[in-house]
Amino acid sequence: MIIKEFKKNLVILKGLGCDYIDEAFIILKGDLPRDVKSGDIVKEANRIITEYRTGKKRKRLSFSLPSFFLGMGSASVIAVVLGILIL
Repeated sequence: MIIKEFKKNLVILKGLGCDYIDEAFIILKGDLPRDVKSGDIVKEANRIITEYRTGKKRKRLSFSLPSFFLGMGSASVIAVVLGILIL
């Protein structure tokens, strides 16, 4: 993959090695944090292109289940403490 241009809010990618896509244009958000590096943007572009080519999304850890158990545990501890204080 060749990054043809990297402007403030536009990345143009060429040479993707795909039979159907010649160029890809990625438009960046205007409110990016200052600590975002161009290498981070290139990694994200590679991830998007890989997902498109393979049709598979990289599985990310879902925080909903661990958050549920942490919340349930915290509520249980609070209920026990309140039960002891009330009785």
